[in-house]
Amino acid sequence: MDEPKVEIGLREIYDAVLELRGIVKGHPDTLDDHEARIRNLEMKVWGFAGIGSVASVLASIIINQGI
Repeated sequence: MDEPKVEIGLREIYDAVLELRGIVKGHPDTLDDHEARIRNLEMKVWGFAGIGSVASVLASIIINQGI
């Protein structure tokens, strides 16, 4: 049995590339916004980690001096 053959010409490829270019055109702005949100979240996470570290050291000092 012969399977059907598909031929894709350069024109179809060119049209597909133009279509994809139009779809992807707005994404750099979205990616920049996403990167800013991730940086903001990382700053909050590291800030809370630092506060937790300082709080645990202070709690340890208070507990050890109370004994």
